[in-house]
Amino acid sequence: MKSNPNEIFGISAKEPIRTSSNKYFCRFLNSQCDKQSRMINYPMGICSVNHNVGKAIICPHRFLEDNIVFTDIVKDAFGTTNNVILFSEVKLNNVGSFDFVLVKHKPISSKVDDFCIVEFQSDSTTGTGKLVDAMIDSVNNINVLENKYNFGLNTYNTIKLSYIQMLIKGQVMEKWDKSIYWVVQKYVYENMINRFKLTNMDFSKNNNTKFFLYDLFENENIYNLKLIDTKSSSTNNLIKAFTMQVPPPIDDFIKVLENKIELKLGISVK
Repeated sequence: MKSNPNEIFGISAKEPIRTSSNKYFCRFLNSQCDKQSRMINYPMGICSVNHNVGKAIICPHRFLEDNIVFTDIVKDAFGTTNNVILFSEVKLNNVGSFDFVLVKHKPISSKVDDFCIVEFQSDSTTGTGKLVDAMIDSVNNINVLENKYNFGLNTYNTIKLSYIQMLIKGQVMEKWDKSIYWVVQKYVYENMINRFKLTNMDFSKNNNTKFFLYDLFENENIYNLKLIDTKSSSTNNLIKAFTMQVPPPIDDFIKVLENKIELKLGISVK
């Protein structure tokens, strides 16, 4: 599969970019796209890309489509959407920020009845300058789907950063006996499973860390987000997998260093 944009400003890359005053409108934010690049003077509006894994979401706002994710999670967490409100970017000392908190309050009251945490995890890219080239081509009405742009997906880095957050926030949720929902695409989740050799991930209400897996499905000139699977884990299970990683042989690393010495790639410390 050619690597190129799949969605730009919320619309299939097959469609030309709008030329009206709202041409940078993001249908997921319901406002202008807020992604920026120092290489262009307009928003970097690529929501998802075509790559060897399929349709890869590279902007977390993409998960906001029509509140689909929140509705799915509310039904699982509370069984009803009644008396539920959503807050974004809620900070907790010594833990960090939660992307979203869904709060079920008592009827006609501000008293909290229950709550759960929601975290979005999109993928990231390497060689992003090439993706900027694709954005420029699209603005100039060049069909980007006919071209290949040499960017990659930085899925391992995405997983490394989010996994630590899963451990930190997961322990808090277990202490509080509340749920945290990680919203990811299936291929990112499967990469994490294979990388850390995770087992015992079947969905269970008893696990506080839950994974809701989504993918994109084409619908004329747009793509729609759909829930395709649910998984879960205890924090202990995640920690065990993290600490049981087998390190590579030291000889492999020494060979890398010796190759660098032979190529004179080092800097003298004299």
